[in-house]
Amino acid sequence: MSEDQKHTVLVVEDVDEITLNMTAALTKRGHRVVHASNAQDAIQMAEADRPAMILTDVDLPTFDSLLSLLRDHPTLENLKVAIIDINDPKIKDESVNVLSDFQALDDLMDASPDDSESRR
Repeated sequence: MSEDQKHTVLVVEDVDEITLNMTAALTKRGHRVVHASNAQDAIQMAEADRPAMILTDVDLPTFDSLLSLLRDHPTLENLKVAIIDINDPKIKDESVNVLSDFQALDDLMDASPDDSESRR
């Protein structure tokens, strides 16, 4: 994986203000950010940009669809998916990493696949 891909985060969010805030925070931390506002667009962006991670929102109307599309995709099924939420929401899908802050996101992106399994 190239250095550029290592630091690419796909933000999947349907609220512009939240997208802008996430983009600002991620860019400040040195990440390249690409955006999608729904599951279908996210899959197309992930195929094109090969991000290191998808950062999304449990309240995204197409959240479940996004997870299903990723799970069934032949080359994206192992893509890391995370949400940042200090309230520790209960997510049924164990493939979603619930993180408390952007430092935890950086740590997860730098972790090996075996390390990320232990965070779920």
